[in-house]
Amino acid sequence: MLLYGPPGCGKTLLAREITRALGAREPKIVNGPEMMSKFVGDSEEFVRALFAEAELEQKEQGDDSALHVIVFDEMDAFTRERGTLAGDTSGIRDSVVNQLLSKIDGVDALENVLVMGLTNRPELIDSALLRPGRLEVQVQVPRPDAAGRQQILAIQTRRLRERGCLAPRAATALASGALAAVTKGFSGADLAGLTRSATSFALERYVDDALLDGWQPGAAK
Repeated sequence: MLLYGPPGCGKTLLAREITRALGAREPKIVNGPEMMSKFVGDSEEFVRALFAEAELEQKEQGDDSALHVIVFDEMDAFTRERGTLAGDTSGIRDSVVNQLLSKIDGVDALENVLVMGLTNRPELIDSALLRPGRLEVQVQVPRPDAAGRQQILAIQTRRLRERGCLAPRAATALASGALAAVTKGFSGADLAGLTRSATSFALERYVDDALLDGWQPGAAK
């Protein structure tokens, strides 16, 4: 499975939720750039090691093996179209792609592994990885629409609302959907950053007002 879309839209979170829904083992999440090593053979060995546990369990338990999930974040960092990187004289990137292909859909194919790739640039990934039988299920994770932004803002401000920390105008803007409407184009990460920034500024103003009233740090307010 390949999840692709703009950064900050929850691809990693979605991968975790899919794993949980399938009742699989805790996913192995690998950062794409970390796959590359300056030592010849290390990157390929790392790929083999990711699948080793699933291979052993399938050999021992067969169809009773649990589902193993391997998530490659920023997958385009190490799966570029083979032969396109002129500066890669070592051929390591091509070898890593070949090794991954053999593990996903090789002679001894594993039936207890789900491989999920996450990327912002699906057009950079080697086409052999995207053919049927490999990362054939490709799901776009777009920026949230107005309803999605409303839900994200509700999640991000839940504790503030529960503790009565929102000013009446802020609470109204959230409840009415006005804030969701004016944040068109924001990703989930952008909305989380917006609420953190607003909370920080509000706390700063609160402390400044308290200091003007004669409050001393460390004293009860």
